[in-house]
Amino acid sequence: MDKTKRVAYSGIAAALSIISLYLGLVSIKGKITFLCLASYILSIPIIVSNIYTGFLVALSTDILAFFLIPNKAYVLVFIPMSFYPSVKAYLESRTKFHWVFKYIYFNISIIAVYNVYKLFISNEIVISYYYLFLIVAQLFFYIYDIVFTKFIGWVISKLGL
Repeated sequence: MDKTKRVAYSGIAAALSIISLYLGLVSIKGKITFLCLASYILSIPIIVSNIYTGFLVALSTDILAFFLIPNKAYVLVFIPMSFYPSVKAYLESRTKFHWVFKYIYFNISIIAVYNVYKLFISNEIVISYYYLFLIVAQLFFYIYDIVFTKFIGWVISKLGL
């Protein structure tokens, strides 16, 4: 694929991710779904180009989201999810134990989002059932990653790569 198409796909992916975040804001019950969709879309630049391009598109999408999305807590949750396609591609191409490192990334992300939220947005954050939350979050991440892998296969088949 030539450079022009790769740049176009990257720009479209960034725009669709921002649109997905907006749809998540106006959605009553689909906030997590649209967060996941926005991060799935950010795998397209990696598929058509490379991991570095995917990282740059994720970074630019995060900057745009910070300025365009009014709910900063929503953007804060999206930031680690936006970099996950690059992390996933890197880990799956480098090691057999990618699941371990994916869970390490996920758990560090949870801790980072929690601490940044507590420091900058609201000091009064309380997670009532902390251990139950962690167990459910691990299960969510497992399902998220499986669906993500299937989405990548679907995109590759649709783009004919």
